[in-house]
Amino acid sequence: MKAVVYSHARNNLREMINRVCDDMDEYLIHTKDEKSAVLISYDEYASMRETLYLMASSKNRQRLDEAVDQIEKAQFRLHEIDE
Repeated sequence: MKAVVYSHARNNLREMINRVCDDMDEYLIHTKDEKSAVLISYDEYASMRETLYLMASSKNRQRLDEAVDQIEKAQFRLHEIDE
């Protein structure tokens, strides 16, 4: 994550947006009155929100953890899907 001051972000916003969208860069933007914000792509934000939603339920989190364990231990079967 790159840290920049607000004036730099304001003067380079288009370039920064291109970098977060194309290269998955992240920016921490500071103001002179000690406030901070993060600039990330919408896709990254949506992914984080979905993860938070899926992990909010302890039952769902447990199922996801079990699925990850099964994949890591190669305890799964492949199925072909008819189109």
